[in-house]
Amino acid sequence: MDFETEAGILLYLQSHDKTRGIVAVKKLSGGNANYVYRGTIAEPRADMLGGRSTVVIKHAAGHSASHRQMALFTDRMVFEQTVLGIVADASDNNKDDDDERIETAIVKAPRVFYWDHENNVVVQEDAGVKSTHLKEFISSHTQPPSPRLAKEIGSSLGEFIAHLHLYGLRHRSELYPTKMANTEALGLSRLILYDQCPKAASKYMEDQPQFDRDVIDQACKWGGDRLMNEPETLAHGDFWPGNFLVDSVPGEGDEITIKHIYIVDWELSRYAPAAMDLGQFMAEAYSLNKYRHPCEELMTSFLEAYCRVYGDRLTTTDLKTAVIHCGAHLMSWTPYTGWFKQDDEHDAKSKEIALIGAKFIKHAWTEDWAWVRQETAFRVMVDHLKL
Repeated sequence: MDFETEAGILLYLQSHDKTRGIVAVKKLSGGNANYVYRGTIAEPRADMLGGRSTVVIKHAAGHSASHRQMALFTDRMVFEQTVLGIVADASDNNKDDDDERIETAIVKAPRVFYWDHENNVVVQEDAGVKSTHLKEFISSHTQPPSPRLAKEIGSSLGEFIAHLHLYGLRHRSELYPTKMANTEALGLSRLILYDQCPKAASKYMEDQPQFDRDVIDQACKWGGDRLMNEPETLAHGDFWPGNFLVDSVPGEGDEITIKHIYIVDWELSRYAPAAMDLGQFMAEAYSLNKYRHPCEELMTSFLEAYCRVYGDRLTTTDLKTAVIHCGAHLMSWTPYTGWFKQDDEHDAKSKEIALIGAKFIKHAWTEDWAWVRQETAFRVMVDHLKL
């Protein structure tokens, strides 16, 4: 059966009792790894697919949906369903227990309504037909987000990911390695980030001191080794604004009211250093601030909430890891992911952001916390640690 077309996936859905109520599907844009569709239910019922009128259907093939030549492990969907179940159980069954609950009043994960392991098909809660991911949400507006809105979003996201990390620490013996030893995801993450960073250094730092280039190699080897060998806690693994679906409505005046932010695409979830989730988010938020709209509050409020919830568990190693991961992301990903146009200035802008990322790595690797505090939003973590 063809799961890669609208007609094929609809035929599959209508051949199963639990999904037969889906009468139409539409392929959604934005999915890179999976084939993703929105399904419409003609007659919603409380006992079928959560009573929803629309759902999201995902199919994991043995290759990337956007780059068929790129092979991917199909069991990635198993890890997504496992961790979505963990978040749902922790949040639905512990609504009055702040220590166990992962979701916040705003930030949540989609619920799973149907899962076919054999065919790698899942039907999940829909974030809403008008929802958009956070990168687009901020980029598409003509004005920067208000300080209130940026702080609300950043604080909620920081609180959510801190709760996830704390849950993972408390339940490590239950979840690792029996359920969440996602070794394929770890290897893929190292390949596409830490292994690429020295290549970026060779390309963009040819006129820089050899010491600086050596530091990139050393720091990225250290980060890659930590990723592969230190299963610290439960981590999202792909914690960037493209995986945050914002459901919002107009508020008073020019304000916007956030109903929910859904954290999606959990296929790379694994046990790994917690701070790498922070570093990835901060790199993307830095790019939003630099290339789209000023939103410094998004970064600082995110870290403030994380430090408040994670508390005295935060270490200097976490800070070092987060800043290096952020710098590696700026070097390896930002030049190639559409932040600036493919024009005559592209190469110059690519070099500029790569060198900024290299500075992040260099000063974190040498533990120059005075520079980190002066030049970056990571000052929140520096101050929390009293460095």
